[in-house]
Amino acid sequence: MIYVIMGGGPTNHVPPLSHVQGNYPDARWIGVDRGVIELMDNHISPHVAFGDFDSLTVQEKTRIARTTFNIYTYSEEKDATDMEIALTWAIEQQPEKIIVLGATGGRLDHLFMNAYLLLKGTKENIPIYIEDNWNSVTLLTPGTYNINKSQWTYVSLMPMTSEVKGLSLSGFRYPLNEATLVHGSSLCTSNEILNEHGEISFSHGYLFLFRSKD
Repeated sequence: MIYVIMGGGPTNHVPPLSHVQGNYPDARWIGVDRGVIELMDNHISPHVAFGDFDSLTVQEKTRIARTTFNIYTYSEEKDATDMEIALTWAIEQQPEKIIVLGATGGRLDHLFMNAYLLLKGTKENIPIYIEDNWNSVTLLTPGTYNINKSQWTYVSLMPMTSEVKGLSLSGFRYPLNEATLVHGSSLCTSNEILNEHGEISFSHGYLFLFRSKD
């Protein structure tokens, strides 16, 4: 099972939901705060919804209240964001993977926090991808990864931990061999896969994998 989480970020950053449905026709959808309205506006009934719904109008709250899907409502004063609550629930279902939409654009603190929430998936060996119209980001643990060439033009790597050691890249425009990538370095920004796929391997640390297009 694949879960797609729709957050409440700016909708102009969100890819067409019909395209997402085409890519994941059997996915279950989760609405988070204003993301619930975005799903309903696109004729998608979420499997479940989470939020304090503080960004909704009275009319929108009434609209949600009339639905039949499960809704978990929380106080505005809580120790976790609506997105973290939804993501924790989704991970507990042990899905094949999780796609997060509506988590970029707008407030930078939300963007950075959502990126760090990817750590939750690594603890359960569940890949989580934050995606928008121009980017896809996930978090890698030590190992070897084959990255296929696709719609994304650029591949960038950024350490989540203070260091990522033993980093090797093959099949890329800019290869590496057993390098150490540290915080504050732009060494692995805007690389490109040369042929059909590239290989990334490293032995220590956590590594953000960004795939982007202009």
